[in-house]
Amino acid sequence: MNKSLENKEAQKVLQCLYCGNKTKMDMVGQHIYRWEDDEGCYCGVDIYKMFSCPICEKVTFHYAYWENGMYGRNGEMIEEEEILYPVNSIDSKAMPQKIKDSFEAAIKIRNIDNAVCLMALRRTLELVCVDKGATEWGLKDKIKELVQNGILPDFLREASSFTKILGDSAAHDKGFDLNNHDINIIIDFVEYIIEYLYVLPYKLEKYKRRLKSLEEELNDE
Repeated sequence: MNKSLENKEAQKVLQCLYCGNKTKMDMVGQHIYRWEDDEGCYCGVDIYKMFSCPICEKVTFHYAYWENGMYGRNGEMIEEEEILYPVNSIDSKAMPQKIKDSFEAAIKIRNIDNAVCLMALRRTLELVCVDKGATEWGLKDKIKELVQNGILPDFLREASSFTKILGDSAAHDKGFDLNNHDINIIIDFVEYIIEYLYVLPYKLEKYKRRLKSLEEELNDE
């Protein structure tokens, strides 16, 4: 197997999702998993690396993947890369792109600007309400409408209200003294709402199709 992916320099330019700086980070840990088929004709590699930000000293968990066939036009190896932690994405297939983009924008700014993060979360909630058919003017009334229509359960109503209140306070600079722990809780609240309204129904529908396929295979035997 070509070792070029594994032998790259022990530094990488990444954007730190804690402090927001894009900088050259030192690799402080690595794990490599190589695999191949029984005949050795098809192979690949998974590379997990930890990089330390020289500014805030927090660690980013980076993943790179390659397998046979992943070459460019000039024969260069092409790898897929992503940041596994801090988490900065959510299942894109389960929701409209606007909602996904708005929520991910909040996640990416969570440790950089609390006010902007809260405003992005409030916008995400507004987009969710509109997508689910709310027609009232204000966000508070939109949330109430979804609850009354049985779309949003009452136990998530308070979570929605917290997001609305803090998002408004950030937009109008009301000066709530919030720390990162508070921000992470509000992010969790919005994620719970997305999970309930989009991700869980998507997974259930996907598994229903799986069961139907299994039943059809059983009937064909």
